[in-house]
Amino acid sequence: MSKSRGQTFDSVLRAAEVDQSEIEVAGPSALRRLAPVLGVHPADLLVLAGLDVPSDLAPCAAPVGSILDHLVKTALRLPVEQREHLLGAARSMPLPESAAPIVRGRDPFPYGPGAVIVRLLRNRNLDSLNSAKMVYRLAGIGPLSAATINVVGLGRKELDPQLLFAFATVLSYRVEDLAALLDIELPQTFPPADTASR
Repeated sequence: MSKSRGQTFDSVLRAAEVDQSEIEVAGPSALRRLAPVLGVHPADLLVLAGLDVPSDLAPCAAPVGSILDHLVKTALRLPVEQREHLLGAARSMPLPESAAPIVRGRDPFPYGPGAVIVRLLRNRNLDSLNSAKMVYRLAGIGPLSAATINVVGLGRKELDPQLLFAFATVLSYRVEDLAALLDIELPQTFPPADTASR
């Protein structure tokens, strides 16, 4: 991803004040310092490295239910300015004092691009069903089933450019950056789908 932004690996390490040998030894702590330089959330970088996400970076609530789909569908019908206001209000809300990180068991997915995608979705507190709904609402791909998301995680469904674009949209990455993070060659990019009517 750094190459796509005109950065070399060495320049990224220097900017983060991280030595390559430190990444091998210190692991998570070095990756936390590297994440802001790459423009990646620390929890996402740990997932990309195949490491467990520590409790202080894990979601603080159980996956949301069907209300998320209703909220997103309603928000997409708002004018852009009102959507921005809604987003700002949501981001400014404090976490409840009683919030505790969710402890999840190990998933059955072997490490690979599909498993990384599903774990990145879980970093956003999206289970397989809500992930499928968000792919449809935000990227206009599908509707997919929760089972399809699980098949992606198992590496049994190819991440074609259209599906990669959909996941990038839900995860708030540029599709080029997500492809670079997953080491997937991207033949072309796709314009955003019209989600206003979904």
